[in-house]
Amino acid sequence: MLGGLPLLLVGFGPSVAGAAPFAECAADPPATIVVGRVACQRMPSAFLGGTTAFSYYVPPACDPVAFPARRCPALYLLHGFGGDYHSMLGTAAAPSAWVAALSKGPPRDPRRVPDPWTMSDPAGWSPKTPIDFILIAPHGQTLEGGYGPVAGLDGFWADWNPRFARGGDAQRYATPPPRFESFLARELIPYVEVHLPAGAGRSWRALVGESLGGFGSYKNGLQHPDLWSSIGSESGAHNFLFAPAPDPLSVGSPVSLGPPVQLPYEHAPSVTSSIPIASLPEQARGFPVSFLVFGDPATDQATYRGNMPRDLAMNGRAWARGVASLHIRGFVNDAIPRRAEDLTNPGSYLVDQAFEGIVLPMNLEMEAAFRLTGVANEFEIHPGIHSSVYWNPFIRAQLAAQYARVRHADGTGNPPPAPTRFDYRTISTDFSIWGWSFHVARDSVDFLTLRDVSCRGLTLRGSGVVRVTVPASCRTSLNGATTFSVDLGPSMPIDEPGGVSDIPVYGNEKRVTLAKR
Repeated sequence: MLGGLPLLLVGFGPSVAGAAPFAECAADPPATIVVGRVACQRMPSAFLGGTTAFSYYVPPACDPVAFPARRCPALYLLHGFGGDYHSMLGTAAAPSAWVAALSKGPPRDPRRVPDPWTMSDPAGWSPKTPIDFILIAPHGQTLEGGYGPVAGLDGFWADWNPRFARGGDAQRYATPPPRFESFLARELIPYVEVHLPAGAGRSWRALVGESLGGFGSYKNGLQHPDLWSSIGSESGAHNFLFAPAPDPLSVGSPVSLGPPVQLPYEHAPSVTSSIPIASLPEQARGFPVSFLVFGDPATDQATYRGNMPRDLAMNGRAWARGVASLHIRGFVNDAIPRRAEDLTNPGSYLVDQAFEGIVLPMNLEMEAAFRLTGVANEFEIHPGIHSSVYWNPFIRAQLAAQYARVRHADGTGNPPPAPTRFDYRTISTDFSIWGWSFHVARDSVDFLTLRDVSCRGLTLRGSGVVRVTVPASCRTSLNGATTFSVDLGPSMPIDEPGGVSDIPVYGNEKRVTLAKR
């Protein structure tokens, strides 16, 4: 069951675009911005090792020629497995339901009718108040001549495990690892905010995805909650590591299970990642890709869990004056077909029903994790299977909800405030979050957990030595220093197994109290 989701994906998802040349897309840098129809743009990526592309749609109200001083919010849309930069927005000749939903919607509230799937075709939608989102749909596949073992592989919207890249201890391909998370956060966002009429900063940004893209939206949104005002998911796959483990707990303990002295670090060998992906038929490459992205499901559990939304749920705990700093809204279907047409193509029906049957419990687990960690969010269960016929009627409501939580060109909108207090957990050893910077000196891959972080202090749990830099805006320090180190004891001799850092006695815990400068 560990490989259940990737196995189902083999050969059944949308056709893989392969090594797309992006010939129809505008060259970098853009000479003009297309307004009022879907277009696409090439851009360089140091994190992906070549030229990639994204589709975009700029509403007429955001036309940089007609309104040169106007900036609009941007919604980034992540496609599902086997998709590409056309999947979410379509083309100029055939725009998608996401584009149509900016100005139209179902004539009746789909949540209040017994058969919402009958309103899936945008051709039958009614005019609605315009939603002035700039839509951005990136390409989530490895590139021809870029990083990774072969072009056209799904990137899982993640930075791939460096163990299997060039120079890694279990090298499987001869390039650096593709880094889709870094591309999204550190290349695509800045590119869009420089070249398109999009406002700069988290109050102008929202993120959403469908299926594997829903995983990518929640994963990246919870890893980087300080980059987004709102994150959304449409039947997202929120935990495809099917292994039992504790859930993140909201209690702590000063008891340590760390080694009393530093022991030599040992990384268990990986077995599954040795599959020769480049030599497999194109239709069969989906199954082993996740093993190169995250690693062996048994020996690289910490890397898996550091990328699973379910294990990152507590990162949504950030608030100011009781108001959450990240808006979260998702929906899933109940995996029950409602149309006779669903059964006319048995192969397609079996896959669509199976996919939704897999992601439905994932979404319920995600909701349980949000409840357990006290993270407010919006969640709905709709009728149907893993198909746009059942998703489309609810796209307008999803767009409207996320648009309400970003800044608008006219100065309205309700973006959530930056937090005065937050919790956060990550396997990264060098990161910044909400203006704070952290560097962890350790060999093992395990979680550093931060709780009750504010300008007055913070609690840290984990191993190794953590260097902390307090934001200048706090005007607080430890013994007069805004950068200081916290010793959490020797790092672990092995990577964290089975999510044990969720057990309160795993690792050292220390509270640091800060004073005014």
